[in-house]
Amino acid sequence: MAEFAFETNQGYISELHTDGRIKIRNGPTVRLNDPNGVFGAVFSSPFLVVDDVNPSVTAFSGFPMCVPRSTNDTLCPMSQRPLVAGSTAPQRIFPAVDPLVMAPFMVGDFIEYTGFKAANGELIAYAVTATNVQITTTGAPTYIRVEDAIVSVATTNANFEVAETRFVAYSSDASATLAISAIDINPCTGKTTFRAVGVANLRAGTTRNKYVARFDGEAAPNGFKSSYTREYRVTASTGTVKTRNGLTAGIYATPVTEWIQPELIVPGLEPIPYEFQLFDHLTKGIGPDDNGNFFGPLDPFPQSGVTVFNPTTCPVVQPPAGGLPVASVTGTIVVGTNGSVAVVEDNLFVRRDDQLLFRGTQTNANDPAFANDTLTYTWALDQSASAGPATALSQLTPDASGKSATVRFTSSAPTGNYVFTLSIASQNSNSTGTAKFTAKLFSGPDTVTIQAVTWSSAQSGTIAVTCSSNYLVDSKVNMNVAYPGDKGATTSAMSPTPPNSGTWSFGTRRVNRPGTVTCSSALGGTATRTGVTTRRRRV
Repeated sequence: MAEFAFETNQGYISELHTDGRIKIRNGPTVRLNDPNGVFGAVFSSPFLVVDDVNPSVTAFSGFPMCVPRSTNDTLCPMSQRPLVAGSTAPQRIFPAVDPLVMAPFMVGDFIEYTGFKAANGELIAYAVTATNVQITTTGAPTYIRVEDAIVSVATTNANFEVAETRFVAYSSDASATLAISAIDINPCTGKTTFRAVGVANLRAGTTRNKYVARFDGEAAPNGFKSSYTREYRVTASTGTVKTRNGLTAGIYATPVTEWIQPELIVPGLEPIPYEFQLFDHLTKGIGPDDNGNFFGPLDPFPQSGVTVFNPTTCPVVQPPAGGLPVASVTGTIVVGTNGSVAVVEDNLFVRRDDQLLFRGTQTNANDPAFANDTLTYTWALDQSASAGPATALSQLTPDASGKSATVRFTSSAPTGNYVFTLSIASQNSNSTGTAKFTAKLFSGPDTVTIQAVTWSSAQSGTIAVTCSSNYLVDSKVNMNVAYPGDKGATTSAMSPTPPNSGTWSFGTRRVNRPGTVTCSSALGGTATRTGVTTRRRRV
């Protein structure tokens, strides 16, 4: 099963127009279906629009590209396409002039485009890649382009063969590590969580910056066999950066581009039904969207005997009484002068020397009841629910607005849970909304988990490992991985993917199939796995 591409074609650009039209030499006129005008002039057709979050208009490396809206378009400047010395021809392989701004298409670029034909003959495109333009970066921002996300569906029926799962991606920085996660969706709230499934390894000996991850469909890691999700996320170890075009570089979410169902290997037998019951987004749904539309499981379901999720079991969220503020809190650990770990909604693991930053939000701030209202934010430690008294804190200081608070622990604070309360008081309605956040203070080793280990015979033996720590500060965790190599035991540093997220990745080639793999944190936490997911190279 694969998504319907309508029309995919290719050719050289012969003309570019500021209204967004791209003329193909001896071919059609291509126009980007870009309702938000991110990659060029605004144009909107109801279906199959460009992806302006995970850029679908790029150079070969994934570096975002654009059609200039004017001769001096600051978001698509010609200065981003340097010329060959002594020539008017543009360079084809070059480091980004400004890595935070898109580069424009130029006449002579060879593009692959996908879309549908409009009534006037134009090709309305939702994806364009300039395959003869390779723009590279060093460090952040790192751009990612996913070419294939092919997921095989497992079965226990011995009469059927399970294909391999394969991800193919390209990056603007060959030094980055790319990690792959499944995007799981809460069917009641629509909130997403990320489940690590593996690492994509850089193909050696090429200038394409090509990354490949392969998983045996019969022994795929971390839940691939038992449940499948609609989308997967690829993240770079260099971290995420917001660009001047409003994109977030260093992360890319992709739908599954092809599902491969089990294939019959015994002639004469009847085929088995497609295993739709393993698809979480079909059996559970994806919950509400931003407009409140609720998407539950397929009904009727295309298989008999399958129990699907019942949306009526979701907790009923009562709308707040008029004028009652609804509060929420997120927390993070401050790292350095201007950084932080991943934002956490609750249960943040911390240590005594950490500086915490809590941020409070009134989630129903657009309620007309709060027009011209005065809101007061108050932070406090719930001592009755905490491991220590208020004196265990050396600091609990709100900022001038009260919407955030800085917290520090004393060097002798008892370990355990500390529950902080945010109260938002409405002056007009004389009502108060509250939210709680739990910080888990611990000392000693962190908790390390091995999430995925894969090995294949490709490139003289390729290993990929993903581990995690419950503590998110990279500089204190410094995760290593140990595995038997060609010359005995080898210990290598892992890369945080992305930084300060708690997830660590490692991949390399020329490794014998290891019997055991151990991840070790500088804080003392360790985890060991015996046996790995393997895949033999197919000819």
